[in-house]
Amino acid sequence: MISPKIENGDLVVNEGDLVMVSGDEELIQSVRSILLTRKGEFSLDPEYGLSYENIFTKGTSQEEIKDDIIEALSNDSRIGAVNNITLSTEGRTLKITLSIQKQDETELTIDEVELNA
Repeated sequence: MISPKIENGDLVVNEGDLVMVSGDEELIQSVRSILLTRKGEFSLDPEYGLSYENIFTKGTSQEEIKDDIIEALSNDSRIGAVNNITLSTEGRTLKITLSIQKQDETELTIDEVELNA
C-alpha cells in the first residue's frame, strides 16, 4: 500500500508535493492510526479503530486493554499477530509500545503511541 505521510495529525508536504509512504513505514503509520482512532469515530467504517471503553475506565486490567488492542489490529489483513504489548501510564496518558508480526512473519516494532484521556 501507499498512503500520504502523516506526522502529528498533519499531512507532510515537501517543496509543494505530498510526501507518500509505503511498505513497513506505511504499515506502522496505519497501526498508529488505528490505535489513535476511537472505534466508531470514523463514519465511513464504524468498526475502524480502538475501543477506548476499557482504556480510561478505573479497575480495568491491562489484559483487557491488550485484548482490545489485539482486536482492533486484527482488522488489518497485513498483520498476522500482535506481540509484546507494553502499557505504561503517565498522568492521564496511556503509552503503548508493541510489536507486530506481518503475514510474511517479519516483525515490526511500534514505539510509544500515546492515548490521552
